[in-house]
Amino acid sequence: MTVSPTRHRAAVALRFVAVVPCLVALPIFLIAGWGYDAWALSAGLLALNIVVALAFERIGKGRSQVTIVGMIGISLIVRAWLIFATLFVIAWSGERELAIAAAGAFLVYFTFDMAGRSFSHVLSRDENPVTLPASGGTA
Repeated sequence: MTVSPTRHRAAVALRFVAVVPCLVALPIFLIAGWGYDAWALSAGLLALNIVVALAFERIGKGRSQVTIVGMIGISLIVRAWLIFATLFVIAWSGERELAIAAAGAFLVYFTFDMAGRSFSHVLSRDENPVTLPASGGTA
């Protein structure tokens, strides 16, 4: 694969773009009175999300494009279920305000994460892909 170093660095950085709104959210949480605990929970869930996504990327490395796309889809579902199951358990245990504040913030982080990962995959693609010749059939 011939991806320029600049594109590679941008692709790697985009995998962690959700950290930016997470850091911006801390003063917002404190000003809004939601507290540090809710922000720390949302940040921890973001870290868990990133670790699971990176693990799936590592497992898929070197496999066919179809397999990689399938693994990305499975990763998305696993991460969503894992995070929201965690938030559900926290809310069920009586910490509803904590879970709701963390869920709202995580929804923003997850949106940035999905957009960043999508752009990262586009940037990681080969700049000079091999094209297959058109079929030589006659009409």
